[in-house]
Amino acid sequence: MAAGLTLANASTIGEALALRPAVVLLDSGSARHAVPGCAVIVLGIEGEEAGAWASAARCNADRVAILPQAAGWLAEHLGMLQRAQDEGTVVGVLGAAGGVGASMVSVWLAAGAGSRNLRPLLVDGDPLGGGLELALGSEALPGVRWPDLGEVRGTLNPDQLVSALPSLEGFSLLSMGVDPPPPGILASTAVPPVMEAARAAYGVTLVDVARGWSADGSLLPYCDSILLVVPGRTRAISAARAQVAQLHPLPIRAVIRGPLGPDLDPQRIADALGLPCAGYLPHLRAADERENQGRLLDLARRRAVRSFVRSTLDAILTGTLELSA
Repeated sequence: MAAGLTLANASTIGEALALRPAVVLLDSGSARHAVPGCAVIVLGIEGEEAGAWASAARCNADRVAILPQAAGWLAEHLGMLQRAQDEGTVVGVLGAAGGVGASMVSVWLAAGAGSRNLRPLLVDGDPLGGGLELALGSEALPGVRWPDLGEVRGTLNPDQLVSALPSLEGFSLLSMGVDPPPPGILASTAVPPVMEAARAAYGVTLVDVARGWSADGSLLPYCDSILLVVPGRTRAISAARAQVAQLHPLPIRAVIRGPLGPDLDPQRIADALGLPCAGYLPHLRAADERENQGRLLDLARRRAVRSFVRSTLDAILTGTLELSA
């Protein structure tokens, strides 16, 4: 191991590429031809810089590291590659219309991801949504909220973010808090480093995304894919079509919510939108009441919710593997 990255020896370029490496390290004597489809660093030693640079030109290398002077840089660069390989996915959960239960879906998916040990983070991405904490009953939990991160600049240590956030039911929570957040909170310079740290620290980050764009900013640009929550009603399906047109080219999957209108089923709705169906969530009579009581997580144990969460997380994870393959 070097800088957290596993090193493997290969006697030929072909053997090296068969390992699907993040980067190929070549000594100047081996760097004779271009290496297709992979980053290359040519290694040289002090006093033989000219030969290393000539070899790098021949094989179209990305970098040259002259040792021992560049040992520190090389270790840091390899560590950065390891962090990039370990980064999680960021999934936005967005309602096709107001009040369709996108926050509920976000919460239950976070709890389900926690039960799978996927290192989940639930992010409140709606400054005008009233705060996820009230639905979770987590107001008294210690930890930072979005307004506490307003002074973050540059980079944020992922481990520090994890230790600073409140956690419950197996997931961490980054909420807006219970008081109205400052205007423009998601348009501040603190957002990029926070979201970068979240991606590095967590296996899956679920963002309860605000509908539309506003001066308060949006977390949509930080999402790798979108779950679009669509009620089984004709007018909502029409609204979802407009959302799909605005969200492309982001990968989008449909989550269909009951009750369903006449002659409608989840797959038919998804097909009408031209989207894959990630899951179907039946209508739950107690959902609104539990949300108002701060007990939304109680319903995560329901069989219908567990079945929905299982299929939807499978769709997210399978899609992530396809995108990264």
